[in-house]
Amino acid sequence: MATYTRLQADDIHEITGRYDMTVVDFEPIEGGAGNSSYLLRTRRRGRHVLTVFDDQSPNHATWLGQLLTWLTERGFPTTTPVPTTRGHLITMHGAKPVMVKVYVTGQVHRHLDEAMLRQVGAAMAQLHQIPAPDFLPDRVPYGVQAWSNITGRNVDPEYETWAARRLGHFERVVPRAAPRGLIHGDLFYDNVLFVDGELAAVIDFEDAQEYYQAFDLGMGIVGMCSRGPAVALDKARALVDGYQQIRTLREREKAALQLFCEFAATTVSCWRFWKYHIDKPTVTKADKHWQMVRLAEAIRAIPQPVFIEAVLA
Repeated sequence: MATYTRLQADDIHEITGRYDMTVVDFEPIEGGAGNSSYLLRTRRRGRHVLTVFDDQSPNHATWLGQLLTWLTERGFPTTTPVPTTRGHLITMHGAKPVMVKVYVTGQVHRHLDEAMLRQVGAAMAQLHQIPAPDFLPDRVPYGVQAWSNITGRNVDPEYETWAARRLGHFERVVPRAAPRGLIHGDLFYDNVLFVDGELAAVIDFEDAQEYYQAFDLGMGIVGMCSRGPAVALDKARALVDGYQQIRTLREREKAALQLFCEFAATTVSCWRFWKYHIDKPTVTKADKHWQMVRLAEAIRAIPQPVFIEAVLA
């Protein structure tokens, strides 16, 4: 969460009046990308988070609100949108959509221990057992089509050639028969909240879609189980162990999990390249895509029997 839209007190009170909230204090929540979020303290209704979607359309914000409601109604631990007095999940501030959610107490931990990872794995498996709602956006998932806009630009020819080659490889070898369903799509350490070592919530479902569930698990390994430029296989095993307490991976998923980890790291590199070189060029983050390239290559270099023995056996 970031603060690209600077709201003043009058803006906050005008927006929250649509929710019949009396705000006594507020402050920006720093971090993240694409949204501007504020912590609200209200007179009678406790703490809430107000988010302005700086880079998303009203349609995107609406389906996200619907998805969070869908998950909450099915007992999944995430943030809960608050409807306006007229029953709308989304309202507008100028041309930008706004959502208000119940505040979830919890802390982000950069380094998750194995007990935490088992909890996240179990939550991921719980998510994968929830039916995908029919209002999820119909968009091109990960792969060549999704990232065709980053290649051929000659911004970083070495990287663009690498990305095109690897994405083409995944298009050919990803097992089409692997189970698909509702996935989070961006399960990094900063999207899980803990209180005293107990999982409180999984947040930031903006990349949710219907896709391969093993890809989601691979993304979780990339986002929570790395040590420097390599995956910590003991941490990956803890995440997978927690997952399989709820949902047992099929044999084709086990065989492809290492591939999905490499695929996930590659797609994150693509996003970083697009974000910091094309969408919002940022000199201080210009090399962040190479961090994920190194991680993807390190994952690919692990002999498959070693990976399976360490993570799945």
